Amino acid sequence: MKRWALVLVGLALTWNVYAQKKAEPYLELKDVPDAVVFLPSPPEDGSPQFLYDEAQYQWGKTQRAGARGARAIREATTNVDTMAAMFSGAFGLKLSRETTPKTIKLLERSIRTFRLGAVHPKATYMRLRPFVFYREGTLIPAYEEEARPTGSYPSGHAVRGWGMALVLAELNPARQDTLLKAGYEWGQSRVIAGYHWQSDVDASKLLSSATFARLQTCEEFRNDLVAAQEELKAFAAQQLQTRTPKPEEHHLVPDRKAVKDSPYKGHKNYGKSIAVFGGSLSVNQESDAAKQIWANLLNAEVTTYGVGGAGFSNLQGYTLQRQVDMAGVYDVYVLWASTNDFNNNRECGTWKDYTALDGYDKSKLSTQCGGINYCIKTLLEKNPDAEIYFFTSLRFFGSDAGHNPFSTEPNKTGKTFADYIEAQKACCAYYGIPVLDQFNLQGINEFNVERFYLGDKLHMNEEGYRRIGPVQASFLSDGK
Repeated sequence: MKRWALVLVGLALTWNVYAQKKAEPYLELKDVPDAVVFLPSPPEDGSPQFLYDEAQYQWGKTQRAGARGARAIREATTNVDTMAAMFSGAFGLKLSRETTPKTIKLLERSIRTFRLGAVHPKATYMRLRPFVFYREGTLIPAYEEEARPTGSYPSGHAVRGWGMALVLAELNPARQDTLLKAGYEWGQSRVIAGYHWQSDVDASKLLSSATFARLQTCEEFRNDLVAAQEELKAFAAQQLQTRTPKPEEHHLVPDRKAVKDSPYKGHKNYGKSIAVFGGSLSVNQESDAAKQIWANLLNAEVTTYGVGGAGFSNLQGYTLQRQVDMAGVYDVYVLWASTNDFNNNRECGTWKDYTALDGYDKSKLSTQCGGINYCIKTLLEKNPDAEIYFFTSLRFFGSDAGHNPFSTEPNKTGKTFADYIEAQKACCAYYGIPVLDQFNLQGINEFNVERFYLGDKLHMNEEGYRRIGPVQASFLSDGK
């Protein structure tokens, strides 16, 4: 017992010296929840829980090849800056010491606090790591000797990963599901790498969650959290103004194995190149789930010019008018309407805006309809033989107007969301452009929104995109 007490004191002293050199934790060791008290000890050999640990260890070894193994190697880092950069995709903004210093400070101090919670249980149990128990190699041999004499229960890496996901989810609740998924996978990477048992990782998430609850009572943490929220709000607004299309970063190619079984061979647009224009709904990370389905089913390369915050109005972000101006020549062009024109009170206009009927009046380019007609005209001038398809706005669930086609709730221009969607269809009808009515697509409504949308109820999650992706691909195959 004295031996473990000395180990514990030594670990605590080492940690405190390290913390002084780096950012200090928000709590002292004595104030963090004690996992030795509130969590069970690690499973004993031969117990049902240990049998599950063994099964998960074997499962982890099957995941080491390919992309999942490569991810586990990347997620072996404990550097907060690197972790923040890796969570940036799930968060929806680039997090770095240069762009969001207050947020990095919050994360750094929080992670050191979460890590404190692992000190006592690691020293108390000194559980053998799986690769030591089985006398086998790991996915990351370089760290084996350093990790060999240290305790496996709980996982320090998983404590950090789950803790970061919790803090980021509080900063950006609209992305909570994506962030928590990233945090979960961070822990599973430790099982895959062979450094931890599944029960180590499961305990780590409980420990970080308990510490996170305790942090809510810390005034310093709360103050830093508010400062980070204000910083992120300002940074997001700045990013909205400076965002530009990055087609080279949003280029998807077909999976040859999936193409082999495509039912669309011989269809009009099979094997064609596709360019996509729109707002965040067309370009966010989750949307790749749908566009990869197009690529696979249509044997198509899909390039996206969309920019978050964009609308058809030339007043709305990096407008689709500018996106089509910079695009090259493709076989198929997809105009994907967002909710931005409606939610930002840009004039809806009519199907006659910026047409031969008004002499292509440039003053009408500030309306949604003027922007749509500009895009159609410009794309046909780029490639007269191109196929142009239109996706209407998807539903959003932050207000009744966003999902109820019979709502009379207008925006500040006096038009309802349904008015904007009908105007989109009218513009396309004038030019004979095929329309996919996404507002009424696949029965997504108030009863299943939690399943298919992110927490902001504006953007779809990956499951939502996977639901609509096959319907979009079918439409794109022939335009009907």
